[in-house]
Amino acid sequence: MMDQESSPSGHDDWAVLVDPGWRPGFPDDQPPARAMVGGWPLDEQGNPGLFQPNPDFVPANADSPTDPVDAVLRLINRGEADVDALIPTIRNAVLEVAVSEDGRLLTGPAPDGAPCVAVATAAVHRKRVGTEHWGQITADQLVQVLPEDTDILLNPDGPASMRLVASAMRANVEQDPGAR
Repeated sequence: MMDQESSPSGHDDWAVLVDPGWRPGFPDDQPPARAMVGGWPLDEQGNPGLFQPNPDFVPANADSPTDPVDAVLRLINRGEADVDALIPTIRNAVLEVAVSEDGRLLTGPAPDGAPCVAVATAAVHRKRVGTEHWGQITADQLVQVLPEDTDILLNPDGPASMRLVASAMRANVEQDPGAR
């Protein structure tokens, strides 16, 4: 799934998140790569880095979250979590943003017409957006390059898509830079 070179720490220990919908065929079965949602690289002290989605993950069913951000979005949509849980979860994940062929952020309208950049929290969500190019980015990096008056459309056309007002993300990053 993810190798040592993909780890920012250069370390190859991971805490892996397995799809809660995956069931082993036999008691000793290990989950295949496609059942691993993603993971957190661990540094030498065992501290987790940012969540990195598994590009090969295939959800076991439509109810399986694709990553921690998607899980929080689904909980918010069902009224089971407060929206305040979203930004800290986003800041603890590697995201993908739609970009042009030369790497510039692509903007487009959200369903309500507000200008947004499309942000995918897992590879499954990229497939719903009509663009070929994506760049990995953290939330803290995104607010630095996000155009003024442009919001963030999380997982466009996904089961729990949401427009995040960029000023809320910026305020959180400014209030607590480097936090996760």
